Amino acid sequence: MQRQALYIVALLCLILRPSYAQITKSLNGKAQPLWEAGAGFVAANVPAYPGSEDSNNFFIPIPTFFYRGDVIRADEEGGMRGRFLKTEDFEINLSIGGSLPASSKDVAARSGMPSLKTMVELGPGLLATLWRKRGVQSYKLGLNIPLRVAFNVDFFEAKERGLVFNPLLYFITENLVGKRVFTFSSISSVVTSQKFQRVFYQVDPQFALPTRPTYAAQSGYLGTTFSQGFSKLLFGEVNAFVGVNWTNLRGTANSESPLFKKQDNFSAAIGFVWWFYESSSREQI
Repeated sequence: MQRQALYIVALLCLILRPSYAQITKSLNGKAQPLWEAGAGFVAANVPAYPGSEDSNNFFIPIPTFFYRGDVIRADEEGGMRGRFLKTEDFEINLSIGGSLPASSKDVAARSGMPSLKTMVELGPGLLATLWRKRGVQSYKLGLNIPLRVAFNVDFFEAKERGLVFNPLLYFITENLVGKRVFTFSSISSVVTSQKFQRVFYQVDPQFALPTRPTYAAQSGYLGTTFSQGFSKLLFGEVNAFVGVNWTNLRGTANSESPLFKKQDNFSAAIGFVWWFYESSSREQI
């Protein structure tokens, strides 16, 4: 059942910090089903954007699936991606990340400004295993280094929003802190182009107020996030999960923006998934 537990941790990190969904991998190295499908529910509290003093609550049903093809994959190893070069410990891929939308009606600092739309990120990356142990008690230290182009997505329209560099160091364990318990610990930093930073911190003249002067956003450092997640197989094919993120925004490139309100952001999520289908055919490792 470890594939399900690891996916739940990945999904949790997708809700809390989308790029984290690109780093998990099965610890036992055994072939898994080619197709799997499940459904569940997640509740999360997430800041509207980095440095926001307002948060959004999400209560989201989660239809989930895996496809473990030789080149095209959607799995616990690295989310949705295309694999171009791969060995047992390294992979060069084209991966997907993103972030959730936020209505300006719910964010005091952005009142009267355009809402933040869903963000999708696409680009190449390196996925590497640095250290691991396989067995009843397993663990893995890994590194994920993606460089992606971000797009705002609104129905069938997409607008390019610059580059995102988001290296991530992570450590996952299986049965190390308890039977059928998985843990996920990580640290990541984000550096982006000016175009991306404008989405969160730019204040154009038409949106300026006495309490919100005009501001031109700059490229650079966007913050460092520490994450901790737990997942446990409860019974049958049902997994429960919980996790938290802390993002340290001290020293970021746009801390002088009137839209930057807090130097610390916290996120949390809890939920479950029931896996109800798996194919008889197996993956190509």
